Amino acid sequence: MGLKIIHTSDLHIGMKFNGYPDYIRSELIEARFKTLKNLIETANEENCNLFVVAGDLFEKITIQKKDIERVIKILEDFAGDCVLVLPGNHDYDNGMVELWQFFRNNLSEKIVLLNENKVYDLRFYDLDVAVYPASCNRKNSNENNLGWMNKISEQPEVTWHIGVAHGALEGLSPDMHQQYFYMTKKELESIPVDLWLLGHTHIPYPEQALIRGNKIFNAGTPEPDGMDCSHEGHAWLIEIDKDKKIEAKRINTGIFKFIDTEATIEDMDSFEKLKQLFLKEKGDKTLLRLKLKGRIDQDLFKRKEVFYKELTEGLAYFDPEDSQLGIKITGDVIDKEFTAGSFPHQLLTELYKDNDEEALQIAYEVIQEAKV
Repeated sequence: MGLKIIHTSDLHIGMKFNGYPDYIRSELIEARFKTLKNLIETANEENCNLFVVAGDLFEKITIQKKDIERVIKILEDFAGDCVLVLPGNHDYDNGMVELWQFFRNNLSEKIVLLNENKVYDLRFYDLDVAVYPASCNRKNSNENNLGWMNKISEQPEVTWHIGVAHGALEGLSPDMHQQYFYMTKKELESIPVDLWLLGHTHIPYPEQALIRGNKIFNAGTPEPDGMDCSHEGHAWLIEIDKDKKIEAKRINTGIFKFIDTEATIEDMDSFEKLKQLFLKEKGDKTLLRLKLKGRIDQDLFKRKEVFYKELTEGLAYFDPEDSQLGIKITGDVIDKEFTAGSFPHQLLTELYKDNDEEALQIAYEVIQEAKV
């Protein structure tokens, strides 16, 4: 009989989303609780033995007690044998953090807090598993917390040895100065465990959605948290058999989706294609920041607000940026806006005849600004 695990991390419950309007901000805050609940339900449907949170379950160490209690209640709905929770660098534990003192005092036996440098023997939970944690005791550190594992003289005689760590992984995490508990793959592989479950970086590793034989996994965030998080939220469903053979499947978990992109507008068809692209499935759960560029005719430029209104109504959140979207200057535009024979009319007409679009556009914008 094998071992089945749901591996997640970086839920950052308690994140405030202060840069967003109140109507969507409250939904984004709530989504992190819902995603955790959905993960527990998935783990129960898959008959998992272990549910592992590899750090940053919480956004910071100052979390409201009602939110901690709510998280504990969700975790206690896991129908498997044991839930493992590792403090990360955002929700670190240095032995004096009230968050984890309250957490520890209110959890059931099913939930294990991995906050000590020791081997956790899970045979108490009828699991033939030993767990080796590398938690975080501060926000930043030039050293990871793997070192104590090299001093273990004798490992428990169990079937599976599992490492759980939080920190930047070589080649995956943007940690140029190695300030976030930096770990190399070589370092991880030198420690005699069968499987590594990591957290910190918000993208999953490996890249493949289905993989066999790999022993190092980074969960990534299960619920996207900003415009720099382009994926839809993931976790790992991992199976390891008694012969230590590993098979993992990446599962999609996110409720909201963030898109930060740009588009060149040429005509009405360009607007329509964008609407079809963004107002499709999960449009009501999409937050879009869209930078628009191009030169379009005057009538279409005036109608862009209708396009914005449709996206605002159809998406969860829409933030347009159109400083590089302007009116295409033609002879008709020049004749319509400026008196024939006037200096602006003469200048713009000459530039238009010279087919110097860049100079024409600059001159038009300068003249418009001078009119204000």
